[in-house]
Amino acid sequence: MAKENKNDIRFSYEKQVLELALNKTKAEFGDFTMQPSDVGINTGRLMQQMTQGVYENYFFKMSITDQILENFYVINFPIDRGVVGYRIAFTHQKNKHKLKGATELKALKKKYIVQGIGWLDADILQANGLNVFTLTDNDKMFQMVSFNRVDYYFRGINEIKNDLQSKSRIYPNVILEPYIALHYPLPRFFVTAKNNIENAKRIELGLKRAFEDGSFIKLWETIYLENIQFLDLKKRHIIELENPFIKNIDPSYKKYNYKFTEYSSLSTAEN
Repeated sequence: MAKENKNDIRFSYEKQVLELALNKTKAEFGDFTMQPSDVGINTGRLMQQMTQGVYENYFFKMSITDQILENFYVINFPIDRGVVGYRIAFTHQKNKHKLKGATELKALKKKYIVQGIGWLDADILQANGLNVFTLTDNDKMFQMVSFNRVDYYFRGINEIKNDLQSKSRIYPNVILEPYIALHYPLPRFFVTAKNNIENAKRIELGLKRAFEDGSFIKLWETIYLENIQFLDLKKRHIIELENPFIKNIDPSYKKYNYKFTEYSSLSTAEN
């Protein structure tokens, strides 16, 4: 397992998911120990270390592409249940009503969108014909929206509440676009070396058992449910996009995905 910094809560969730899967399979496979890799490892270095065999029995979570499928062993189970594939935009308050009544992607074709360098999201938006600029830093992206130099900055629905809490005072003229959400398939799986098959099969079995007995959903809800309740997706028009980077993926993972209607009756937010 790997984390980018010592305060990375995403790592905590991934660690708990992996531990849950291992505990579900102790009867067949025995006990286990878990050891985090070095702090500060980015995705590129993770992939390099995996290829070089730096760590034995090494697992990390990635947004899946056909290239990842070709080069690594992937566990066909969506760790975040595809939540990050639902995207809502930050925009300047002057643009609040620009997408009112929008129902198709063409409403965004002449807009300018900012995303992070190296994000698969940026590639997906560009592949769907949108104008995307990439920057290195979250604050720089909010600055571009605040200065009204770009129209929209799309974020996963799991990130919105934290962004609002941390950025609203710094950028008071940046608001949530109130009318639409984008959605595209964005499966994030545990990935390991191609020859680590037995251990990967154990994790896969454990994840499916945890899903079936409800323990995975219970853990998932501790991270994602509050954010889902905060954003009532049924009030928005969902615009579907294609993800052309997963043409060779086994589609069976979709049965584990979150559907935005699951918790719609529990929503509490006003947009």
